[in-house]
Amino acid sequence: MQTAVYSDISIRASRFLLKLTGISLVTNNAEERLKRVAMAYTIGSHVFALYLNVSDIYHSWGDFNHCAFVISSLLSVSLPFFKIMVLYILRTEYEEIIVYVEQNFWHPKYKDNDRMLFTECRKLCNLWVVAAFTMIQTSLSFYSVTPLYINYGKNKSERILPFQMWLDVPMSMTPYYEILFTIQVLALEQIGMTYLSSDNYLCIVNVHVMYQFRMLQYRISNLWKAIDEQKDKIDYTEKCYTALKECIRRHQSLIKFCDKLENVYTLPILAHVVIFSLLMCIDAYEIFLADVPTTTRLIFVFTVIGSFMHIVFFTYSCHGLIEESTKVCFATYSGWWTTLPMTEAGKMIRKDVNIMMMKSIRPCCLSAGGFFPVSLETSTALLSSTFSYFTLIRESSTKSEGN
Repeated sequence: MQTAVYSDISIRASRFLLKLTGISLVTNNAEERLKRVAMAYTIGSHVFALYLNVSDIYHSWGDFNHCAFVISSLLSVSLPFFKIMVLYILRTEYEEIIVYVEQNFWHPKYKDNDRMLFTECRKLCNLWVVAAFTMIQTSLSFYSVTPLYINYGKNKSERILPFQMWLDVPMSMTPYYEILFTIQVLALEQIGMTYLSSDNYLCIVNVHVMYQFRMLQYRISNLWKAIDEQKDKIDYTEKCYTALKECIRRHQSLIKFCDKLENVYTLPILAHVVIFSLLMCIDAYEIFLADVPTTTRLIFVFTVIGSFMHIVFFTYSCHGLIEESTKVCFATYSGWWTTLPMTEAGKMIRKDVNIMMMKSIRPCCLSAGGFFPVSLETSTALLSSTFSYFTLIRESSTKSEGN
């Protein structure tokens, strides 16, 4: 177990988002109370947003442009709410994942080639976190800017909120307008952070696991590199067997961790895959076909860009997990273990190598509800579905305008 504390931009951002949404690891009673407050605030924000969107659809039914905008918002609220509820229900397993990552991945005690790989992994994670946080904050900011832009030059009685509300109060007048505007913006920000927190953490952990498999491959490949220089091959075989057992334990630990990751995240991944194409389709409609203000159109421009970045990076990390876990088999097979003497340790090495290769043939992966493994092919399939749905909506809207 590693106890040294390590941190960088991606790790600090991940820890902050987990604390903000109420699914972080706690170490004392004070942190437990703050965690409960954060979770209550997260749930309250999502329930409030669901109420706003559902009531707005009910009162605006028949106005397709407005309903499309509200449905997009409804899906964007429902998805992170479902994910955070799954993680809360499976909080014991989720905390085990957090503890394992903190103790075994995020530490500064890497050496030589492992340090180089860890540095490369860290740069990739930092780049992803900065890009993801920038895109989601830009998209959220336009939700607040749009009503301010539309309200400019109008009377106070004509002011609109970021999201339409149906209450029997003068919502456009002071102080009701300012209070409701602040409540909506705070709820919107919390929902955005919830949307980012679970997916951001999963992507970062995926990348770290991918690089952990690369480190394991390097260790296995270098077990036998000096075999020709050894004069006492029997003693060297004993040392190789000791080092191989350490690699096997590391491999077993990574496989077990991937299984835990799959058990916790399989339903959130399924929900994201199911909703992604529909959400992207509606966003594309709002960009290209809907008659909406420029600021509203920019909301969906940045949402589409952010969603596209997310699905590509996430499927890339899942694809890398499949590839790197499979390459352990090739790294094991390509070693010079066949030239070792047939001592007791030599026989055990051959037996363990065969078992390790058989275990590596079945790759570690994350699946969508157990239906199919997620890889880069998943992103192309989802984008293809998005274009199909968008073409269908465009043709339907064109026929409606012609009639």
